[in-house]
Amino acid sequence: MKVFRSIKNAVRGKGKKTQEQVQQNQAQAIVQNTPQNKAHNLTEITKKALPTVFVVYYSTYGHLRTVADNIVKGLKSTGLVNVELRQFEETLKQEVLDKMHAPPKDASVPIFTLEEFENGDSFMFGFPSRFGTPPAQVQTFIDSTGGLWFKKALVGKMVGVFTGTGDQSGGQESTAFTFLPNLIHQGMLYVPMGFTHDNLFIVDEVVGGSAYGSGSISSLSGQRAVSEKEIAVAIHHGQSFAKTVSRYLC
Repeated sequence: MKVFRSIKNAVRGKGKKTQEQVQQNQAQAIVQNTPQNKAHNLTEITKKALPTVFVVYYSTYGHLRTVADNIVKGLKSTGLVNVELRQFEETLKQEVLDKMHAPPKDASVPIFTLEEFENGDSFMFGFPSRFGTPPAQVQTFIDSTGGLWFKKALVGKMVGVFTGTGDQSGGQESTAFTFLPNLIHQGMLYVPMGFTHDNLFIVDEVVGGSAYGSGSISSLSGQRAVSEKEIAVAIHHGQSFAKTVSRYLC
């Protein structure tokens, strides 16, 4: 009889403990279901579900960094994508950069990696013209993507391009155009901006950018700052690219 009572009490105790656990779980559920937590959880879920756009630039004097920052602004304003800012690794020696009077690179912006290229959803690449083509810093990175090509890791990913030149005839279109074979061989999808912003039709003042993408014109000395009209085009470029990416990836 004593043994039976002990077993019965143990079972009751176990049941009581289970009831306490149920009450704790209910209390925890109530906390989790508060409007604040629901909003937080929804934000986290939405953020993870959105495609990620890597905006990657190379800039010697800062013009393309300004364009990149405003593209980021445009991308984020849509709420359709997550955005990461990166830069291409410098290949010139510091003594050469010093002779060019190039300012220091922004160390707070991470260097773009092959792993990010493989895992990212879409990309916007920005670079200045070097005799009408992308500079060596960009091509050096592209030349290191053979392993990704072999794995077909980049097939179907979307890419936009923005450029910078010293003058109007310095390669605003050709620099973007000569970059396209790199995308084609990887099976990537080039997303042009088209003539979708009014500032691209201005003929009475200098405005960078083309149907290929946004851009800046810095003058041969690099003294001309990115203009307000070029900034407007860059913001629009980001918005346009985000809408295209979300249409196919969301």
